[in-house]
Amino acid sequence: MSNIVLDVKNLKTQFKTDDGAFFAVDDISFQVEKGKTLGIVGESGCGKSVTSLSIMRLIPTPPGKIASGEILFNGKDLLKLSEREMRSVRGNQISMIFQEPMTSLNPVFTIGNQISEAVSLHNKALTRDQIRNKTIEMLELVGIPEAKKRVDDYPHQLSGGMRQRVMIAMALSCSPQVLIADEPTTALDVTIQAQILELVRRLQKELGSSMILITHDLGVVAETCDNVAVMYAGKIVEYGTVHDIFDRPQHHYTKGLLNSVPHFETGKRRERLVTIPGIVPNLLNIKPGCRFADRCVAAKGPCLEVHPELEEHAPGHKVACYFPVKPGELK
Repeated sequence: MSNIVLDVKNLKTQFKTDDGAFFAVDDISFQVEKGKTLGIVGESGCGKSVTSLSIMRLIPTPPGKIASGEILFNGKDLLKLSEREMRSVRGNQISMIFQEPMTSLNPVFTIGNQISEAVSLHNKALTRDQIRNKTIEMLELVGIPEAKKRVDDYPHQLSGGMRQRVMIAMALSCSPQVLIADEPTTALDVTIQAQILELVRRLQKELGSSMILITHDLGVVAETCDNVAVMYAGKIVEYGTVHDIFDRPQHHYTKGLLNSVPHFETGKRRERLVTIPGIVPNLLNIKPGCRFADRCVAAKGPCLEVHPELEEHAPGHKVACYFPVKPGELK
């Protein structure tokens, strides 16, 4: 029996603008194993959130559309399902925690009402009392104090951390097989971030769910993920275990991301943070060759002609680079 619960193959998602069309996600492939967490990392605008919305089939059409590829969930291609069939998957078997809970929660309905809707939609046989009890149970599960009382609160009556807990309760209310967390700690202070991440990890283990964690925070990835996909300008440029990415990065972009993280070591004088030179390319005007070539110190010859394929350089460790980083070049 396959251990792969989600298999994304050659996914392309396109958007049309007044200036032309571009691929926000351009021919990416990855797999999510049962009970494991895949981290998708990269700069803002690299295609991380579009990838998650493509899996959920929530791309606004127009201006966007999933142009090609396969999204296999337990062997079934989600792109071939009708919208009605997809609704039975969305929120039930695959759930998503969105970036900003204040814009995701409806301000005119109580939090209990909104969680109850998710529960009742996929559990038609439950009575009203059973649905309310399940809603209170979910609020207690995510650590909302006095859940029986707070179930009738409105979103504006809760703090940012509590609203995010409500979003997690809603996402997990039907015990999904796959949980997609899109920057779940955005706009939260560091202490609350740690609490939310610990909560998500604990509930994931208890429910046996797989998770896709989308973030730009490498510290979060190091603590939470089993495997990591590094995205740049719509492409996956490196893919491997969390130890591969942090201990043996092979793409120069991954190396740049790791070197840009501040290190607080006692006894060392202050040093200027390392930055990646240049800017992310305009997706409306992609040049031939590697998309990172203009910012890469190792770029030469073939890098300027054809974008390298994502190839396996070690067991399970793939990189799209003609001249990968060598162990002695990590700093």
